[in-house]
Amino acid sequence: MKLRPGPVVACLLFFNAAAALAQDKPPAAADILFEAPQLANTNPGDELNYSYSQKSADPAKYGKAFDDKVKLTIDEAGKAPEERNVRVDMFSAEHRRPAGPFESMSGNPVISLMLENNIQQLSALFRANPRYLKNAIRAALREAQTAPDKIDGQAKAWRVEIAPFRNDPQKERMNGLDTLTYVFRVAPDLPGAVYEIDIAARDAAGAVLLEETLRYDGKKS
Repeated sequence: MKLRPGPVVACLLFFNAAAALAQDKPPAAADILFEAPQLANTNPGDELNYSYSQKSADPAKYGKAFDDKVKLTIDEAGKAPEERNVRVDMFSAEHRRPAGPFESMSGNPVISLMLENNIQQLSALFRANPRYLKNAIRAALREAQTAPDKIDGQAKAWRVEIAPFRNDPQKERMNGLDTLTYVFRVAPDLPGAVYEIDIAARDAAGAVLLEETLRYDGKKS
């Protein structure tokens, strides 16, 4: 999943996204999630904090529930004006995951980190090839629609929602997780742009089987 466009492309995407917001014209999902210069409105020394929650209806089937934190530290500017060098603290104690550091990033790495964490978890649960799961998510994102949204403190935002396994030929092996939906909410004016990522599967009655939620929890400068 491409996260680092060149300087000219990034600038064009920035202005295209701003124009789209002004006209309420949805940008392409891949552009707003993976191509836009999401870190351009951060500065060296900034800390972007995110809360993380995992809920599980059955620890044996879907893994244990827990709450934790993810922190991005902006170390310094990257090679291009919109790029940053980033350190990541992903979870703590026994839940800690290796992440980065990332050099000359224009996109916010929390999107790819959340997806990678989810894919590794699903792969372990189903004994599935991670590449198969990743390809399904990529295919869904290529077809995804972007809708206007609103979040607290931000005039406008964008929402992208996909259900990559709904029609998967192997869904009977997924213990109900073929219902997984991935919801991304981003706001270009928010530091780091990413406000929330929610990945959830529910049963026929609407009860949560497994849910992972990452939500922006503020910035320290």
